[in-house]
Amino acid sequence: MKIYHKKNFKFGLWALFLAALNLAVSMLRGNFDWKDGVLIVLLVCLGVGSLIRSTTERYAKEDKVEEQDERNQLVKLKSRSQAYFISQFLFLAAETALIAAGKLQGKEMLIYIGMGLMAAFFISLLSDFFTWIYYDEHI
Repeated sequence: MKIYHKKNFKFGLWALFLAALNLAVSMLRGNFDWKDGVLIVLLVCLGVGSLIRSTTERYAKEDKVEEQDERNQLVKLKSRSQAYFISQFLFLAAETALIAAGKLQGKEMLIYIGMGLMAAFFISLLSDFFTWIYYDEHI
């Protein structure tokens, strides 16, 4: 068996590992229900499908062409950029709301949660700044 698309192969193995882990944990806890069954079946189908596509030369070539397509790369870049912008806005809004609510109600826990979101917002700003510097110099 030859592996033609290593990324899909790794993804397939990961999906099968998660299915086996979910099955083992559910059985050990003794609370296996239909939701776990559906999740396990979906993970197995996804994993087996990825393994088959990664070991079949024709499908692997199709997947590689699809990954390298410029339109797909542009869509991926734009969607990640928009998701990043939305998460920054939500961090800032939630941080402000939680700190204000904590101050008005006198609950320190809300203030601490708001400060945690403030740290996440600050980290996102720093990563935005440093990636901008990197790409400004290298492109």
